[in-house]
Amino acid sequence: MHTPTPAQLLQVWERGGDPSAAARGLLLLGCSCDDEASVEALAALPLGRRDARLLELRERLFGSAVDAVATCPQCAATVEATFRCDDLRLADAEAAATLEHAARGIRVQFRLPDSRDLLALENCTDAGAARALLLERCVLAAQRGGESSEPRGLPHELQAEIAQAMAQADPQADLQLAFRCPDCGHEWQPLFDIARFLWQELHAWALHMLREVDTLAQAYHWAEADILALSPRRRQAYLELCTP
Repeated sequence: MHTPTPAQLLQVWERGGDPSAAARGLLLLGCSCDDEASVEALAALPLGRRDARLLELRERLFGSAVDAVATCPQCAATVEATFRCDDLRLADAEAAATLEHAARGIRVQFRLPDSRDLLALENCTDAGAARALLLERCVLAAQRGGESSEPRGLPHELQAEIAQAMAQADPQADLQLAFRCPDCGHEWQPLFDIARFLWQELHAWALHMLREVDTLAQAYHWAEADILALSPRRRQAYLELCTP
């Protein structure tokens, strides 16, 4: 993995104006890969491995300290928290390509969810329908006494167990933060979506960078590419020289 240049980041930001968080995550991964990884290969990464790579990219771009803000679901107060990327990084245990779960006389083979599944679930407005579609996509085979069973026909208890097995096999994909409201004392665990969080940071960075480009272009009549090629220190020095 390498650190994208400012010009590359702006190109990613421009391309990600409309796509979902899953598509934006793939755009970020694509611009930071050292090898010639195809979009298909990146999309097939289990979500935990995707998120581990996005955490590494976030650390390269914006440092290890993370400032997060959440709204207390009990009293609607704004709660701030500061932590580090290392606090979110779990042990890198690469799961097998195919996993199994056996219960109630049924043996199920399944894979872990990936970005392709998130993209397929984008238009699901019902949580139950989304869970059923995800199960159908991730279950590779289900057999009861030598006969095949359809994923949607599995007992609800077994479906829940498979979902739990997926979460246990890929814990990096389901990161939850521990928040406590200082006003009312309520405790809750909001999900931390690194793809969405990193894109929000990139959006703020891009707008700030474009303002700097605009200021320097008006002052010195330089091209955008030349301004972006400057090191952050030299760019800041020129900004100080041209700002009254």
